[in-house]
Amino acid sequence: MRCLLIDDDIPTVEVLRDMMDWHKFGIAQVMTAHNIQDAKLCFEAGIPDLIICDIEMPRGSGLEMIKWVRDNQCDCAFIFFTCHESFEFASTAISYSADSYLVKPFDKPKLEAVLHKSLETLKQKRLLGEYSKLGETWLKNKDLVEKSFWRDVLNAIIPPRPDMIQVEIRKRELSLSIDGKYTLFLVSVAKTESDREWEDSTFHYALSNLSSEAMFKRPNHDRVIAYQTDNRFYHAIILDGETDLDSLKTHGERLIGLCKQYLKCVATCYISEEMDISKLAGAKTELERLDESNLIFRGSLHFLKDAFRYDTKDQYMLDIDLFTMYFVQKEKVQIVNRLKKELETLAGQNKLDPKTLHSIREDFHQVVYALLARNNIQAHRLFEDEVAERLFQKSDNSVFDFMKWAHLITEKTIQTIDETRQSEGVVERVKRFIHENYNQDLSREDVAANVFLTPDYLAKTFKSEAGCTIKEYLNDFRIKVAKQMLIESAASISHVAMETGFDSISYFSTVFKKVTGETPNAYRAKHNGSDPYRQTANENSTSRRR
Repeated sequence: MRCLLIDDDIPTVEVLRDMMDWHKFGIAQVMTAHNIQDAKLCFEAGIPDLIICDIEMPRGSGLEMIKWVRDNQCDCAFIFFTCHESFEFASTAISYSADSYLVKPFDKPKLEAVLHKSLETLKQKRLLGEYSKLGETWLKNKDLVEKSFWRDVLNAIIPPRPDMIQVEIRKRELSLSIDGKYTLFLVSVAKTESDREWEDSTFHYALSNLSSEAMFKRPNHDRVIAYQTDNRFYHAIILDGETDLDSLKTHGERLIGLCKQYLKCVATCYISEEMDISKLAGAKTELERLDESNLIFRGSLHFLKDAFRYDTKDQYMLDIDLFTMYFVQKEKVQIVNRLKKELETLAGQNKLDPKTLHSIREDFHQVVYALLARNNIQAHRLFEDEVAERLFQKSDNSVFDFMKWAHLITEKTIQTIDETRQSEGVVERVKRFIHENYNQDLSREDVAANVFLTPDYLAKTFKSEAGCTIKEYLNDFRIKVAKQMLIESAASISHVAMETGFDSISYFSTVFKKVTGETPNAYRAKHNGSDPYRQTANENSTSRRR
C-alpha cells in the first residue's frame, strides 16, 4: 500500500515519515508533498491508499484536498491533523468521509491506533466493494455478510455505538435486533499447546469447524470468528443472551475434550456476561486480558465474573544461594526439577500469577549471569542465537514455556562453564576456529566472541597454554597454508597473500620472511627449482601490465 503525507511544514512531514514503522501497517511506499498542488501530482504515480494531511495550509487547505479526492472517486483512507481543535473543521471533514481528526503535537500510540483502525476500515470497504462486483446473489449470502458484520463489531471497526451498529445492520440487510442481548464465548489455544505439525491456516480451519459443531451443531457458522496473536489462536463465538449457562458450560467442556482428542491441543474457554451488542468489543478485550493472565488454569472453562484470584500477599523469592550451588556442582537435573517443583507448589497454592513468574525468571537470570561473569564468559554472546532469543520471549507466557527456556539456559550455562574451565578445550576450540577462518579478516575480539570469552581473558589463557599469542598462531597457520600453495600451485604471490588472509603483499612478504627466513619467491624457487630472480621479474612485469 501507499501513503501520502501532506503538510507545508517540512520538518513535520519528515518527523511523521521517520517516526512510524510503516511496514507494520502494510505500507511499502511513503510519499510526501508540501502543498495540495504537489499532492495531486503524486496521484500520477499511483493513487495512495492512505492520506495524512494538515488542514490549514497557505496554498490550499486540507479540506480542499479531501473534496478533490472524493470528487475523483478515490476511496483512500483520510486522516487530518492540525494545531487547533475546531468543530467546523471536524464536521466538514466528517462530511467528506474522513477517518480521523488528530490535534498536534503527535501522540505516537494514538496515531498508531488511528492508522490501524483507518486501514482496517479501508480493507473492509474494499472487501465489500469486491463483493458488489460478484453480483447481488453474492451480497445476499447471509452467512458471509453476517460473519463480516460480527468481525467488524468485535474489532470495533464498526464504532461501538448502538446508532452506528443499527446503520450497519440495515445496510447489510441483516435480521438482527439492536436491542438483543448476547454472550461472548472465547476459545484460546496457546501456540505452544498445539501440535506444531499443523499449519496455522489448517489449524484455524479445523478448530473453527470443531467449535461450530460443538456450539451450533453445524460447521462454519457465521458467528464463529477466528483470529490469532503472536502467541495464541483465538475463536470468538457470539451467542444469544438467553442461552442457558449450564448448557453453555456443558458445550464448552465438550469442546475442550474434542480439541484434546482430535486436534491434540489444550483449549481454554472463557464466557462473558450477557450484554448489549455495542459492548461485545470491550468484552473481547477483557477476555483476552484474562487469558493472558492465565498461567495455571489452562485447559478448563472460566466465567468472566469469576476472574482469577491469586494469593500473592506474600511475595515469593527464589533461593539464589541454592541454585548457585546447583550450578557450581553441575546438577542440571536438580536445577530443572527444583524449578518445576517450585512452580507446581506455587500453582497448587494459587500463588503463581504472571508477576510472580516474571520475578522468578529474573532471579534465575541473576544466578546465571553472576556465574558467567565470574568465569569471564560474555552472557550476551552465549544467548544471542535465535532459539535462545525465541524461548526467552515466550518464557513469560506459561509454565511450559518457562521450563523450556530454563532447561536450555541451564544446559548452555553449565556446558560453557565446563569448557571454559578446561583451558585445553578452549585453546583447541580457538585453534579450530582459526583453521576454519584463517582467510578472513580476524581480530582478537572475533576469536574471543566465538568461545564466549572476554578478549583479555582469552589472550592470557591462550598465551599460557599455547606458548604464543593468538595473532602469532594465526600468522603461523596462514604461512603454513601459503607455503603449501607456493609449492603446489602457480598462483601469483599477490593471489597467495589474498587467499591466506593478508591485506597486502608487502605485509605478507614481511611475515613470511619473519617465519621462514626467506621471501615467498625464494621459498618457491627453492622447492621447485625455478629462478627466484626470474620469478620476481615476472611478478613485477605482471604488476606493471595490470
